[in-house]
Amino acid sequence: MKISKDASRKAAEKSFSEIQQWMQHQLLHPQFAGDYEAFVKSTSKLSAKEHMRIYQRSYIARLRDCMVAQFPALSHALGRQLFLQFADLYLLEYPSKSYTLGDLGQHFGAFLEETRPDKDAEVKESWPDFMIELANFEFLVNISFDEKADENYQKATAETKEEALQLVPVFHLLKHNFPISEYYKEAVNDRNPELPFAQESYCVLLRRDYRLGLFEIYPIQYHFLAKLKETQSIAQAKQFLINQFKVVGDELENHWQQWKTKWLEEGFFVKR
Repeated sequence: MKISKDASRKAAEKSFSEIQQWMQHQLLHPQFAGDYEAFVKSTSKLSAKEHMRIYQRSYIARLRDCMVAQFPALSHALGRQLFLQFADLYLLEYPSKSYTLGDLGQHFGAFLEETRPDKDAEVKESWPDFMIELANFEFLVNISFDEKADENYQKATAETKEEALQLVPVFHLLKHNFPISEYYKEAVNDRNPELPFAQESYCVLLRRDYRLGLFEIYPIQYHFLAKLKETQSIAQAKQFLINQFKVVGDELENHWQQWKTKWLEEGFFVKR
């Protein structure tokens, strides 16, 4: 894109930050007309407006592709065309303000909540709840790849003493009203899942060796791991099960030994 002489003179009167703001506004709000001739040179083939439209379409297409990449399961659930309609409305309401597009979908779940069609109805439908949970989950998956954490740790093994076991630094415990993690794995693996019915579910999302792991767990395991994450003490997590769930004696120890073996294999623990 060439800058005209008149445009150069006018642009010289403005600060660089003002020009950046103008360009950003034109890219983010293509529905509003702009003073294109002030900064963009027309050619024999294209007007200044047409030149700018090329940039606008390319920028929006890039943002759309980024939204699909960040929310593949939600795109499958809604269907690509409907998903893109939601994405376009979202991008108008929450334009990118970060140097990285990794944050682009940060408010998508909140946007879906704000614009749900039954927002003011006394009796609400369940499918928006599923979409909102799925959107929030997928954004967490995305940011977990780059989440800052101490990666200088030693892997735990079966020989590691119980008091030395510690959860990996990037470890998220999630509770949903729908089978979100199962649906997500089916969708991203191109298994074409059907929209699920409401069903309480629990899962772990973790990162180890810069790879993400996603595991479904039982409610009692969720509560055990939540207490362990809070206290960093297996003894206190066991005591919590005794107090809250009345799990005692050999039953508790049998549960723990089975869980420990499985969770060591799946990379839940590092050595303190």
